[in-house]
Amino acid sequence: MRAMTRCGWKGMTMRNHDSQLAYTVMLYAIQALSEGDYKAIDDMGFTIDEVQQLSELPVKALRHLARISGHFLRVKTDHQCFEKMMTYLQHELEQDELQNELIRHEAPIAMMASLYGMSTAEYIQRQKLLDIPPHGAGRPQALSDEDQATVWQCWRDQGEGTTAKDYLAVAHETKHPLRSLWSLIQSWENMDNESPASASNRD
Repeated sequence: MRAMTRCGWKGMTMRNHDSQLAYTVMLYAIQALSEGDYKAIDDMGFTIDEVQQLSELPVKALRHLARISGHFLRVKTDHQCFEKMMTYLQHELEQDELQNELIRHEAPIAMMASLYGMSTAEYIQRQKLLDIPPHGAGRPQALSDEDQATVWQCWRDQGEGTTAKDYLAVAHETKHPLRSLWSLIQSWENMDNESPASASNRD
């Protein structure tokens, strides 16, 4: 069965999804008017008077009007804007997966808050979605001097960056949880990248 609706207006028909699009566009225009977003109204090609007329119609009238309103809509894709939007969405999806990977490697809340501004509530929600049990409170167990030396060398091999991918690379290579690596590497960063051996000699 074809999804068609007999409009009864100039003997023409319109597909149901056309009606839904038109109805949604009109409601969007009315909301833009109520919020004073005249640029959005202008971008859609409406005049202020036309949107004002729509806003004064009762809901019942809008439902009827939506069945024929597809005849005044012209939908056009801005391909350049679409490409930028898809690039942005792909970047965000990659960042979401990177954040999930960090949490899988026991990245602490402090780390996620520092790198991404993630709240405690969002962190806990991510753990639940990933089916990861809480790590518990308190400081992680300190690494041995030998392990610290290994982590230091691995960290220095990442270069001068302090990105999330750098932390993840160290976690992969050293097999230590990020909740141990974060506090350790942060202490080195606070000492201007002074090595554990240098710090010990200074003490």
